[in-house]
Amino acid sequence: MKTLTCMFAVAVAACLFGTEVPSLPDAAFPDTEVSTNFTFAVGAVANRKLVFSLELQATPSNSVEVAIGCDADENGRLSLDETALAVGYDCGEWFLRTAAKNSVTYSDAADSGVFRRTYEVRSRQIDPSWNLVKVTRRGLGVANESVTVSFVESGFGLTIR
Repeated sequence: MKTLTCMFAVAVAACLFGTEVPSLPDAAFPDTEVSTNFTFAVGAVANRKLVFSLELQATPSNSVEVAIGCDADENGRLSLDETALAVGYDCGEWFLRTAAKNSVTYSDAADSGVFRRTYEVRSRQIDPSWNLVKVTRRGLGVANESVTVSFVESGFGLTIR
């Protein structure tokens, strides 16, 4: 009996699009908040994951947040009302906040030190109209944040006999 095996694979971690955000400048005002907005085209999302990677010098008083959503008023700034999803670190805890469920999920309280966290958002949770990302840092001390937002193609394998 002959067996014909045909394998077709797509790389599981082939990045399609990614953006590394430069470090934010020092805060100019006493509230210590500094942020930047940048465009990010989501487009078709089939078989893709949105990946947020954050690395920072965590302290009990600092915060780094990455938010994504649709800039409905087209002013180039992502407001709280326009934010669909936010991930980050806030005063000792990692969080994931979604507008759709109006909820915040906290995980793994972290002590001070350098920490790296990656959040993956599956295609069914992604809205193709999302077009703006906002990175915000708050708090005292040096965060030395590093933020990357990218798409990763989900792969598959097929064997035919």
